Amino acid sequence: MIKKCSIYLLFLLVLVSCKSYELMHYDVLRPANYSVPPQIKSIVIVDNAYPFNPDNAHIAQVMGEDVRLDTVRVDTITTVIINQLYEDLNLRRFFDTVYVDTLKYNTEEFGKPMQQLSQGQIIDICNKHNADALLSLDAAVYGTKIEVHDMEVEYYATMDVYSAVNWHLFDGYSSEALYQTSQQDTLYWNGVGVDVQSSVSSFPSLKEATVEVGHYLGATFVDKLVPYWEPVTRKLYISGNPQFVNAAEWLSKDERYEAEKLWGFVYEHGNSREKGKAANNIALSMEARGEFFLAMEWAYKSYQAFQTHGVVGNAEERRTSRELYVDLVRRYRDQKKLDEQLGPQ
Repeated sequence: MIKKCSIYLLFLLVLVSCKSYELMHYDVLRPANYSVPPQIKSIVIVDNAYPFNPDNAHIAQVMGEDVRLDTVRVDTITTVIINQLYEDLNLRRFFDTVYVDTLKYNTEEFGKPMQQLSQGQIIDICNKHNADALLSLDAAVYGTKIEVHDMEVEYYATMDVYSAVNWHLFDGYSSEALYQTSQQDTLYWNGVGVDVQSSVSSFPSLKEATVEVGHYLGATFVDKLVPYWEPVTRKLYISGNPQFVNAAEWLSKDERYEAEKLWGFVYEHGNSREKGKAANNIALSMEARGEFFLAMEWAYKSYQAFQTHGVVGNAEERRTSRELYVDLVRRYRDQKKLDEQLGPQ
Protein backbone atom coordinates (compact mmCIF):
# COMPACT_ATOMS: atom_id res chain seq x y z
CA MET A 1 0.00 0.00 0.00
CA ILE A 2 1.10 3.57 -0.49
CA LYS A 3 2.72 4.84 2.67
CA LYS A 4 1.02 7.88 4.07
CA CYS A 5 3.30 10.71 4.93
CA SER A 6 2.78 14.30 5.90
CA ILE A 7 4.26 16.91 3.63
CA TYR A 8 7.23 18.63 5.16
CA LEU A 9 8.24 21.79 3.34
CA LEU A 10 11.86 22.79 3.42
CA PHE A 11 12.01 26.53 2.90
CA LEU A 12 15.31 27.44 1.26
CA LEU A 13 15.66 31.16 1.66
CA VAL A 14 18.35 33.32 0.17
CA LEU A 15 18.11 36.42 2.32
CA VAL A 16 20.54 38.43 0.26
CA SER A 17 18.38 38.06 -2.82
CA CYS A 18 16.89 41.20 -4.27
CA LYS A 19 13.64 39.40 -5.05
CA SER A 20 10.64 39.88 -2.78
CA TYR A 21 9.83 36.17 -2.83
CA GLU A 22 11.31 32.70 -3.14
CA LEU A 23 9.83 29.93 -5.26
CA MET A 24 9.34 26.58 -3.56
CA HIS A 25 8.99 23.37 -5.56
CA TYR A 26 7.59 20.21 -4.00
CA ASP A 27 5.13 17.37 -4.64
CA VAL A 28 1.56 17.10 -3.38
CA LEU A 29 -0.55 13.95 -3.22
CA ARG A 30 -3.57 13.84 -5.54
CA PRO A 31 -6.36 11.25 -5.38
CA ALA A 32 -7.00 8.71 -8.12
CA ASN A 33 -9.97 9.24 -10.43
CA TYR A 34 -11.66 6.14 -9.00
CA SER A 35 -11.67 5.03 -5.38
CA VAL A 36 -10.88 1.31 -5.40
CA PRO A 37 -12.86 -0.46 -2.63
CA PRO A 38 -10.54 -1.09 0.35
CA GLN A 39 -11.22 -4.83 0.34
CA ILE A 40 -9.52 -5.16 -3.05
CA LYS A 41 -5.92 -6.05 -2.22
CA SER A 42 -4.93 -7.83 -5.41
CA ILE A 43 -5.76 -7.41 -9.08
CA VAL A 44 -5.25 -9.33 -12.33
CA ILE A 45 -4.94 -7.54 -15.70
CA VAL A 46 -6.45 -9.24 -18.75
CA ASP A 47 -6.12 -8.61 -22.49
CA ASN A 48 -9.67 -8.80 -23.86
CA ALA A 49 -9.14 -6.48 -26.84
CA TYR A 50 -10.11 -7.67 -30.30
CA PRO A 51 -7.15 -7.50 -32.74
CA PHE A 52 -6.97 -4.16 -34.54
CA ASN A 53 -5.67 -4.35 -38.12
CA PRO A 54 -7.27 -1.79 -40.48
CA ASP A 55 -5.90 -0.89 -43.90
CA ASN A 56 -5.93 2.87 -43.26
CA ALA A 57 -4.41 3.26 -39.79
CA HIS A 58 -1.50 5.32 -41.14
CA ILE A 59 -2.12 8.39 -43.32
CA ALA A 60 0.30 10.82 -44.96
CA GLN A 61 -0.37 14.13 -46.71
CA VAL A 62 2.47 15.74 -48.63
CA MET A 63 1.74 19.28 -49.86
CA GLY A 64 -1.98 18.52 -49.67
CA GLU A 65 -1.86 15.22 -51.57
CA ASP A 66 -2.50 11.85 -49.97
CA VAL A 67 0.41 9.45 -50.05
CA ARG A 68 -0.15 5.74 -49.51
CA LEU A 69 1.71 4.24 -46.57
CA ASP A 70 2.31 0.56 -46.07
CA THR A 71 -0.02 -0.90 -43.43
CA VAL A 72 1.98 -1.53 -40.29
CA ARG A 73 0.27 -3.80 -37.80
CA VAL A 74 1.29 -3.45 -34.18
CA ASP A 75 -0.18 -6.61 -32.70
CA THR A 76 1.80 -6.10 -29.51
CA ILE A 77 0.29 -2.74 -28.52
CA THR A 78 -2.05 -4.31 -25.94
CA THR A 79 0.88 -6.22 -24.47
CA VAL A 80 2.92 -3.00 -24.30
CA ILE A 81 0.09 -1.15 -22.53
CA ILE A 82 -0.56 -3.93 -20.02
CA ASN A 83 3.12 -4.54 -19.24
CA GLN A 84 3.70 -0.81 -18.65
CA LEU A 85 0.65 -0.64 -16.38
CA TYR A 86 1.82 -3.73 -14.49
CA GLU A 87 5.25 -2.17 -13.94
CA ASP A 88 3.84 1.14 -12.71
CA LEU A 89 1.26 -0.49 -10.41
CA ASN A 90 4.03 -2.49 -8.77
CA LEU A 91 6.10 0.67 -8.32
CA ARG A 92 3.20 2.45 -6.59
CA ARG A 93 2.65 -0.48 -4.17
CA PHE A 94 -1.03 0.35 -3.80
CA PHE A 95 -2.14 -3.24 -4.34
CA ASP A 96 -0.51 -6.05 -2.39
CA THR A 97 -0.23 -8.11 -5.58
CA VAL A 98 -0.65 -7.42 -9.29
CA TYR A 99 -0.97 -10.24 -11.81
CA VAL A 100 -1.05 -10.38 -15.61
CA ASP A 101 -2.97 -13.15 -17.34
CA THR A 102 -1.02 -13.99 -20.50
CA LEU A 103 -3.96 -15.42 -22.46
CA LYS A 104 -5.82 -13.36 -25.07
CA TYR A 105 -9.56 -13.78 -24.52
CA ASN A 106 -10.96 -12.04 -27.60
CA THR A 107 -9.20 -13.56 -30.60
CA GLU A 108 -9.79 -12.82 -34.26
CA GLU A 109 -10.99 -16.38 -34.82
CA PHE A 110 -13.60 -16.60 -32.06
CA GLY A 111 -14.22 -13.05 -30.84
CA LYS A 112 -15.62 -9.74 -31.95
CA PRO A 113 -14.98 -6.04 -31.16
CA MET A 114 -15.98 -4.98 -27.64
CA GLN A 115 -16.99 -8.49 -26.61
CA GLN A 116 -17.22 -8.58 -22.81
CA LEU A 117 -15.90 -11.31 -20.57
CA SER A 118 -18.63 -13.51 -19.14
CA GLN A 119 -19.36 -13.67 -15.41
CA GLY A 120 -17.95 -17.19 -15.35
CA GLN A 121 -14.72 -16.09 -17.07
CA ILE A 122 -14.22 -13.22 -14.62
CA ILE A 123 -14.64 -15.44 -11.58
CA ASP A 124 -12.52 -18.26 -13.05
CA ILE A 125 -9.64 -15.91 -13.94
CA CYS A 126 -9.69 -14.32 -10.48
CA ASN A 127 -9.76 -17.76 -8.83
CA LYS A 128 -6.85 -18.84 -11.04
CA HIS A 129 -4.70 -15.93 -9.80
CA ASN A 130 -6.27 -15.61 -6.35
CA ALA A 131 -7.12 -12.01 -7.20
CA ASP A 132 -9.81 -9.78 -5.67
CA ALA A 133 -10.53 -7.89 -8.89
CA LEU A 134 -10.05 -8.12 -12.64
CA LEU A 135 -9.02 -5.23 -14.88
CA SER A 136 -9.90 -5.87 -18.50
CA LEU A 137 -8.40 -4.03 -21.47
CA ASP A 138 -11.47 -4.22 -23.73
CA ALA A 139 -10.27 -2.38 -26.84
CA ALA A 140 -7.20 -0.69 -28.30
CA VAL A 141 -6.98 1.22 -31.57
CA TYR A 142 -4.20 3.37 -33.02
CA GLY A 143 -3.27 5.46 -36.02
CA THR A 144 -0.74 7.85 -37.51
CA LYS A 145 -1.06 11.07 -39.50
CA ILE A 146 1.97 12.61 -41.17
CA GLU A 147 1.81 16.00 -42.91
CA VAL A 148 4.52 17.76 -44.91
CA HIS A 149 4.19 21.42 -45.90
CA ASP A 150 6.30 23.39 -48.37
CA MET A 151 7.24 26.62 -46.55
CA GLU A 152 9.18 27.90 -49.62
CA VAL A 153 12.51 28.13 -47.78
CA GLU A 154 12.18 24.70 -46.12
CA TYR A 155 9.82 21.79 -45.61
CA TYR A 156 7.97 21.49 -42.30
CA ALA A 157 6.66 18.08 -41.23
CA THR A 158 4.47 16.88 -38.36
CA MET A 159 3.72 13.37 -37.12
CA ASP A 160 0.72 12.67 -34.87
CA VAL A 161 0.35 9.19 -33.41
CA TYR A 162 -2.80 8.45 -31.44
CA SER A 163 -4.31 5.54 -29.59
CA ALA A 164 -7.58 4.96 -27.77
CA VAL A 165 -8.33 2.20 -25.26
CA ASN A 166 -11.24 1.04 -23.09
CA TRP A 167 -10.95 -0.43 -19.58
CA HIS A 168 -13.32 -2.34 -17.30
CA LEU A 169 -12.76 -3.17 -13.62
CA PHE A 170 -14.73 -6.08 -12.15
CA ASP A 171 -15.16 -7.46 -8.65
CA GLY A 172 -13.50 -10.87 -8.61
CA TYR A 173 -16.11 -12.53 -6.41
CA SER A 174 -19.42 -11.21 -7.74
CA SER A 175 -18.20 -10.26 -11.27
CA GLU A 176 -19.92 -6.89 -10.73
CA ALA A 177 -18.66 -4.06 -12.93
CA LEU A 178 -17.04 -1.50 -10.62
CA TYR A 179 -15.53 1.04 -13.00
CA GLN A 180 -15.41 1.69 -16.72
CA THR A 181 -13.42 4.34 -18.55
CA SER A 182 -11.66 5.15 -21.80
CA GLN A 183 -8.38 6.81 -22.67
CA GLN A 184 -7.20 8.58 -25.78
CA ASP A 185 -3.91 10.34 -26.23
CA THR A 186 -1.74 11.63 -29.03
CA LEU A 187 2.02 12.04 -29.19
CA TYR A 188 3.54 14.60 -31.56
CA TRP A 189 6.77 15.02 -33.48
CA ASN A 190 7.87 17.76 -35.89
CA GLY A 191 10.83 18.34 -38.15
CA VAL A 192 12.25 20.61 -40.84
CA GLY A 193 14.48 19.94 -43.81
CA VAL A 194 15.59 21.10 -47.23
CA ASP A 195 13.44 18.40 -48.85
CA VAL A 196 10.58 16.07 -47.93
CA GLN A 197 12.83 13.19 -46.93
CA SER A 198 15.03 15.22 -44.60
CA SER A 199 12.02 16.88 -42.94
CA VAL A 200 10.77 13.48 -41.69
CA SER A 201 14.17 11.86 -41.15
CA SER A 202 14.09 12.37 -37.36
CA PHE A 203 10.67 10.72 -36.95
CA PRO A 204 10.46 7.26 -35.38
CA SER A 205 9.16 4.39 -37.47
CA LEU A 206 5.40 3.84 -37.51
CA LYS A 207 5.77 0.81 -35.26
CA GLU A 208 8.16 2.52 -32.84
CA ALA A 209 5.86 5.52 -32.50
CA THR A 210 2.80 3.34 -31.90
CA VAL A 211 4.64 1.34 -29.25
CA GLU A 212 5.68 4.60 -27.55
CA VAL A 213 2.05 5.68 -27.37
CA GLY A 214 1.26 2.28 -25.82
CA HIS A 215 3.85 2.86 -23.09
CA TYR A 216 2.38 6.30 -22.45
CA LEU A 217 -1.18 4.98 -22.10
CA GLY A 218 -0.11 2.29 -19.65
CA ALA A 219 1.91 4.75 -17.57
CA THR A 220 -0.88 7.35 -17.37
CA PHE A 221 -3.76 4.97 -16.68
CA VAL A 222 -2.31 4.08 -13.29
CA ASP A 223 -3.35 7.53 -11.99
CA LYS A 224 -6.99 6.57 -12.55
CA LEU A 225 -6.68 3.80 -9.94
CA VAL A 226 -3.91 4.92 -7.60
CA PRO A 227 -3.18 8.25 -5.83
CA TYR A 228 -0.25 10.06 -7.37
CA TRP A 229 2.27 12.81 -6.60
CA GLU A 230 2.15 16.01 -8.62
CA PRO A 231 4.77 18.79 -8.60
CA VAL A 232 3.61 22.28 -7.61
CA THR A 233 5.28 25.66 -7.26
CA ARG A 234 4.49 28.07 -4.42
CA LYS A 235 5.59 31.65 -3.83
CA LEU A 236 6.87 32.61 -0.35
CA TYR A 237 7.30 36.35 0.30
CA ILE A 238 10.50 37.27 2.13
CA SER A 239 10.61 41.07 1.83
CA GLY A 240 8.34 44.09 1.62
CA ASN A 241 8.17 44.55 5.38
CA PRO A 242 10.94 44.15 8.00
CA GLN A 243 8.91 41.38 9.66
CA PHE A 244 9.16 39.25 6.49
CA VAL A 245 12.95 39.24 6.88
CA ASN A 246 12.64 38.27 10.56
CA ALA A 247 10.14 35.53 9.69
CA ALA A 248 12.52 34.18 7.06
CA GLU A 249 15.21 33.87 9.73
CA TRP A 250 12.84 31.84 11.94
CA LEU A 251 11.97 29.60 9.01
CA SER A 252 15.63 28.95 8.31
CA LYS A 253 15.78 27.56 11.86
CA ASP A 254 12.61 25.48 11.25
CA GLU A 255 10.65 27.62 13.72
CA ARG A 256 7.44 27.78 11.71
CA TYR A 257 5.17 28.96 14.54
CA GLU A 258 7.39 31.96 15.29
CA ALA A 259 7.29 32.91 11.62
CA GLU A 260 3.49 32.61 11.63
CA LYS A 261 3.28 35.06 14.56
CA LEU A 262 5.22 37.66 12.59
CA TRP A 263 3.14 37.16 9.45
CA GLY A 264 0.02 37.46 11.61
CA PHE A 265 1.28 40.78 12.97
CA VAL A 266 1.86 42.06 9.43
CA TYR A 267 -1.62 40.92 8.40
CA GLU A 268 -3.20 42.83 11.30
CA HIS A 269 -1.20 46.05 10.93
CA GLY A 270 0.12 46.21 7.37
CA ASN A 271 -1.28 47.78 4.23
CA SER A 272 -3.35 45.77 1.74
CA ARG A 273 -0.38 44.53 -0.24
CA GLU A 274 1.49 43.49 2.91
CA LYS A 275 -1.67 41.76 4.14
CA GLY A 276 -1.84 39.81 0.88
CA LYS A 277 1.76 38.65 1.21
CA ALA A 278 1.43 37.74 4.90
CA ALA A 279 -1.78 35.79 4.36
CA ASN A 280 -0.16 33.96 1.45
CA ASN A 281 2.73 32.85 3.68
CA ILE A 282 0.41 31.72 6.49
CA ALA A 283 -1.58 29.69 3.93
CA LEU A 284 1.61 27.91 2.86
CA SER A 285 2.52 27.17 6.44
CA MET A 286 -0.95 25.73 7.12
CA GLU A 287 -0.65 23.61 3.99
CA ALA A 288 2.67 22.27 5.24
CA ARG A 289 0.93 21.20 8.47
CA GLY A 290 -1.87 19.47 6.58
CA GLU A 291 -4.44 22.04 7.77
CA PHE A 292 -6.05 22.42 4.37
CA PHE A 293 -9.23 24.19 5.50
CA LEU A 294 -7.22 26.88 7.31
CA ALA A 295 -4.80 27.06 4.38
CA MET A 296 -7.74 27.61 2.04
CA GLU A 297 -9.13 30.38 4.28
CA TRP A 298 -5.81 32.21 4.48
CA ALA A 299 -5.29 31.88 0.74
CA TYR A 300 -8.68 33.54 0.21
CA LYS A 301 -7.68 36.35 2.58
CA SER A 302 -4.55 36.84 0.50
CA TYR A 303 -6.62 36.93 -2.68
CA GLN A 304 -9.02 39.49 -1.15
CA ALA A 305 -6.18 41.71 0.02
CA PHE A 306 -4.49 41.77 -3.38
CA GLN A 307 -7.85 42.52 -5.01
CA THR A 308 -8.56 45.51 -2.75
CA HIS A 309 -9.42 48.58 -4.78
CA GLY A 310 -6.42 50.88 -5.04
CA VAL A 311 -3.85 48.39 -3.73
CA VAL A 312 -0.38 49.02 -5.10
CA GLY A 313 0.87 45.80 -6.61
CA ASN A 314 1.13 43.93 -9.84
CA ALA A 315 -0.95 41.58 -11.92
CA GLU A 316 1.31 38.62 -11.13
CA GLU A 317 0.58 38.87 -7.39
CA ARG A 318 -3.14 38.95 -8.05
CA ARG A 319 -2.89 36.01 -10.43
CA THR A 320 -0.76 33.80 -8.20
CA SER A 321 -2.93 34.54 -5.14
CA ARG A 322 -5.97 33.35 -7.05
CA GLU A 323 -4.15 30.23 -8.31
CA LEU A 324 -3.05 29.39 -4.77
CA TYR A 325 -6.60 29.71 -3.46
CA VAL A 326 -8.02 27.54 -6.25
CA ASP A 327 -5.42 24.82 -5.71
CA LEU A 328 -5.89 24.79 -1.92
CA VAL A 329 -9.65 24.47 -2.41
CA ARG A 330 -8.84 21.47 -4.59
CA ARG A 331 -6.54 20.02 -1.93
CA TYR A 332 -9.21 20.48 0.74
CA ARG A 333 -11.78 18.66 -1.41
CA ASP A 334 -9.26 16.01 -2.46
CA GLN A 335 -8.59 15.09 1.16
CA LYS A 336 -11.92 13.27 1.49
CA LYS A 337 -11.13 11.10 -1.54
CA LEU A 338 -7.60 10.46 -0.29
CA ASP A 339 -9.02 9.34 3.07
CA GLU A 340 -11.27 6.91 1.18
CA GLN A 341 -8.38 5.59 -0.89
CA LEU A 342 -5.63 5.50 1.74
CA GLY A 343 -7.48 5.69 5.05
CA PRO A 344 -7.58 8.79 7.33
CA GLN A 345 -4.19 10.47 7.53
